[in-house]
Amino acid sequence: MNRNLLHIIIIAVIAAVLYSCANIGNPTGGMIDKTPPIFVRSNPMPNAVNVKDRKIELFFDEIVTLKDPSTKIIVSPAQTEMPQMNASGKKVTIELIDTLLPNTTYTIDFSNSIQDNNEGNPLENFAFAFSTGDYIDSLRVAGYVIDSRTLEPMKGIIVGMNSNHSDSAFITDKLQRVAITNDRGQFTIRNAHPGSYRLFALGDLDRDFRFGNPQEDIAFCDSLITPWVSTKEVNDTLFSADNKVDTITTRTRPDYHPNDLLLNLFNENRKSQYLANNSRIDSTRISIIFAAPSDTLPLLSIIDRKDVPADWYTLERSLTNDTLTYWIRPSHLVSSDTLRTTLTYLRTDSLNRLSPATDTLQFTFQRPKAKKKKKNEEEDSVPKIPTMDIRSLTQQTHEIYAPLILESTTPIERFDTTAFHLQQKAEGDSVYRDVEKYAVALRDTSLNRRTIVVRHRWESGGAYRLLVDSLGVEDIYGLFSKTIKQDFSVRKMEEYGNLIFNIPEVKDSAIVELLDGQEKVVLSVPVKNHKAELINILPATYYARLYLDANGNGKYDTGCYIEHRQPETSFYYPGAIKVKKNWDIDQTWNIYDTPVDRQKPDAIKKNKPEKKKWETVTKTNPDEEDNDEGSVYDPVNPYGDGNFY
Repeated sequence: MNRNLLHIIIIAVIAAVLYSCANIGNPTGGMIDKTPPIFVRSNPMPNAVNVKDRKIELFFDEIVTLKDPSTKIIVSPAQTEMPQMNASGKKVTIELIDTLLPNTTYTIDFSNSIQDNNEGNPLENFAFAFSTGDYIDSLRVAGYVIDSRTLEPMKGIIVGMNSNHSDSAFITDKLQRVAITNDRGQFTIRNAHPGSYRLFALGDLDRDFRFGNPQEDIAFCDSLITPWVSTKEVNDTLFSADNKVDTITTRTRPDYHPNDLLLNLFNENRKSQYLANNSRIDSTRISIIFAAPSDTLPLLSIIDRKDVPADWYTLERSLTNDTLTYWIRPSHLVSSDTLRTTLTYLRTDSLNRLSPATDTLQFTFQRPKAKKKKKNEEEDSVPKIPTMDIRSLTQQTHEIYAPLILESTTPIERFDTTAFHLQQKAEGDSVYRDVEKYAVALRDTSLNRRTIVVRHRWESGGAYRLLVDSLGVEDIYGLFSKTIKQDFSVRKMEEYGNLIFNIPEVKDSAIVELLDGQEKVVLSVPVKNHKAELINILPATYYARLYLDANGNGKYDTGCYIEHRQPETSFYYPGAIKVKKNWDIDQTWNIYDTPVDRQKPDAIKKNKPEKKKWETVTKTNPDEEDNDEGSVYDPVNPYGDGNFY
């Protein structure tokens, strides 16, 4: 072989080898690690007694991290100072700042904060206990915390017990034995001393472990809680070296009670009343906003002027009187750039009582500069006559149960019913003919004077026209409406569905709410003689909620701790309801058949369990709904024997 050719071949081979070495492929990796860290040892030992050191060290079989320790880790008894917590390598260190109490069992509940460093696999429901005396208290209580209105499982809520049974203890004293709810709203209070307790839940905004802030969410148990323990036999399966079932043994383990406590979290809506904001929106409007609802309207008076009539404003208010708009009526006040007023209202004082208060407020309005006319604009052009801005809110397809609505941008002073003409066109006809019976009125003059409704018993599939003559409506500034013309057709009855719930356990004094996928209330009806009839519903997928209207006022009412009043009880229909066109659904709803904490369908739950890192990798269908039915959780005995937790 030619020597030069041999050199070329050798160089080519070397280059190919070097190229293959330089292009390293992505490693395929092995099996995904789904195993949480394993506790190995600690200093002091688990359940140690006569402990004096405030520093606790925990060791695991792999490198660990702490996720959200400030919100997931809690120490019982409740600590005034937040403990120092950190993870380093395979060790977790907790150092208590508060002085240790004598003869007291301490519990450090880690929830699922301890995770492995690689895949973030959490060590679920891990807790560590020790005692400063010569005895470890070992009783436990467990249960769930849910939102009383929406039945959402509430995570991160403090649940605690007090041995002081007085009502004031929840307000003045720190909770004694505490736990924190996990991502499913579950809690376990561990290492309790024998006795009877008051049980509370607290959305602790200021981290003082007491109900000192009226803005905090709370729950309370009506009766005293007495922890106790029994025993029960459980089966253990032993496996051989080749991972086959070898032996099934029976052993005895402690069974702690009560383990099914349900706390309904609510907010008392006790807000301090004060003037939150005030402004002059434009030349015609003054805005007053309060921090809380009120059943009393304030008094707004203009001062330093003698030309103010008694009816100088038209009031527009919210249903709860916390948002008020004063429409200034007289033209000389509208044209005034500055208005000085006094506002007399009820304000929360230092003793948390409503007391009369008067503020002096000055409202100014800076008018925009007049636009200069362009040179090519005609000086003698005819000025436009200003008209009232009012329009129909009705769509081309109108719902059979709804009135027509006309809304103006300014308050209405008066309107002429004879200027309103409702007409209907017969099928196959091209001519609209007058309808005889219909009503025209302001919708609710106690709230505002800007909405007119036209009511009529609409005909299914009917074609209608609403005509309003010019000058038919006048606002408070003397402006009149232009001609209004609105053609629309009423939806046919066949396009609706009907849903009837038969509710054996409830005869009346309850409200059923139909909800969309975002939990917005679409329709609400009272229960009458064990039935709730939801008629003329557009086809869609719905959900249903019922609440017991204890005081019969037609609205959901929250609770009050001082009055020992629980919030009104809610229930969810445990599934979706698909309403179809021209279809009647007659459904029995036994509100007590499904436990309350499992009633709300997963599809509309906002607070869902936390996902592990590898769950997002192995999930093949991105539209697949979460399903936790296969998971098993024993809130009192999550560790079997609990021999050192």
